[in-house]
Amino acid sequence: MVSLVGVLSDSIDTNIKDSEYDDFIKLANSLKGSKIDSAILDIGDESSSRLGLLINPPISEEFGNQYVLIPRIGNGNYSEIKTYIDCEINYGNCEVSENEILTPTPQDKKNTKN
Repeated sequence: MVSLVGVLSDSIDTNIKDSEYDDFIKLANSLKGSKIDSAILDIGDESSSRLGLLINPPISEEFGNQYVLIPRIGNGNYSEIKTYIDCEINYGNCEVSENEILTPTPQDKKNTKN
């Protein structure tokens, strides 16, 4: 495994000490067989009428004249994104509507350990 680290070291910028690599390898091994779910935070997709949680405001001095993404309900207000992430963790398959985060029907809920 050390030789792999040597090969990849030119492509990786990290402050992890060489003595700590074993800990990461052990952690990775403990995650074998784990299920990974993902959710998307974006501006949506007009072609499919899928709404997003972010908007791209016009380029302005407020944002350093840069292309940025901010929460659709207001810059710095992450409450809707938090609600969406909570919904995804607890239920999965949550949808974004114009005014709220929609949870799936009871038969669609994830099997979660509470």
